[in-house]
Amino acid sequence: MAMDASLTTIGLGTISRNKANNAGKILRAGARLVSPEEYRFAIDTAQAWRDQHIEATQECFSEVLKCSNYFAESVCTYRLKRIVSIIRKLQRDQTHLKLGELDDIGGCRLILETNDQVRQAAEILKSQIPLKKGNKEKDYILNPQKSGYRSHHLLFKPKTTTGSYQVEVQIRTQLQHYWATAVEAAGEIYGAEYKSPEVRRQAVGLEDQERIQFFQIVSSLFALEEGAPQVSGFEHSQKELVKELQTLECASCLLDDLAASTDSIFPLNPPTDKAATLFLLKLSREDQLLDIESFRQDQLSEALQKYGDLEDQIEAATNKGTEYEYNNVVLVYAKNHEQLSIAYPNYSANVSHFVDKVGEYLR
Repeated sequence: MAMDASLTTIGLGTISRNKANNAGKILRAGARLVSPEEYRFAIDTAQAWRDQHIEATQECFSEVLKCSNYFAESVCTYRLKRIVSIIRKLQRDQTHLKLGELDDIGGCRLILETNDQVRQAAEILKSQIPLKKGNKEKDYILNPQKSGYRSHHLLFKPKTTTGSYQVEVQIRTQLQHYWATAVEAAGEIYGAEYKSPEVRRQAVGLEDQERIQFFQIVSSLFALEEGAPQVSGFEHSQKELVKELQTLECASCLLDDLAASTDSIFPLNPPTDKAATLFLLKLSREDQLLDIESFRQDQLSEALQKYGDLEDQIEAATNKGTEYEYNNVVLVYAKNHEQLSIAYPNYSANVSHFVDKVGEYLR
């Protein structure tokens, strides 16, 4: 397994939570405050800690796969947080996150059609995987975040050969997924993480404030359509919300920018095996090329191994300051090839749906 290879390579053995937290402090402080050797060791320690989440995340993904079989149009994904993303999260302003306490290093996502299915899936998974003690369930559908983010999060803590590790499983509807990916795409376009509390607190410019309000209004429109609670402060009728949306100067430009960002990626080898339900999506962002490798469900172990090998190669290239042929990789379960577009490791399909949906409201 990739975990064993990584740990052996750097010779660190099993990393305790305290060691992970100490490494996190160094990474949070930044490379300029310590020697290059200390910073490199902290990165290696964080990498080993991340690798220790592989077994637990794989166990959760196996259960998410079983759960998805109950729902006809479901899509689920498996991923491990990249080291660069972990460091970025630790270095956020006004946060005191500890590496050993991060609950989303290992993650799975289940995308369904309705909120009823989300609730059903949550109950199924809670009966199959040990939950983390304490703050183990966050229902952002019943209680939307101020940003407008809506999803149902479960924090599991399965036991593995090296201990217990937290894995986050996000369960959401397609509409909620379109919103979340559109916010991320807008963040890449304008250089601001609009669902982040820090960004909302520091948004002094009128444009950023309007963009934040735009996504809050759209989230409330989507919630209204799904018969779910709306974002606090935006509990209005569809007519009133659309009128608010039309008054925002940023709305038209924002939709145009999102539409322009959705250049379609070109699949190098579209899947042909009709019995395949597992797909390893390997993306070259620079070339906008997508390489798809297909597996049948009884080849899950092989698919997970290949995912781990690719992640190791991407991380090794990043550490050397070079580029690997792929920039991103995600393992997806989908019952047919058409469903794959919702899980592509870029924003093309999802953002296009978002733009079309909001365009309908404005028309």
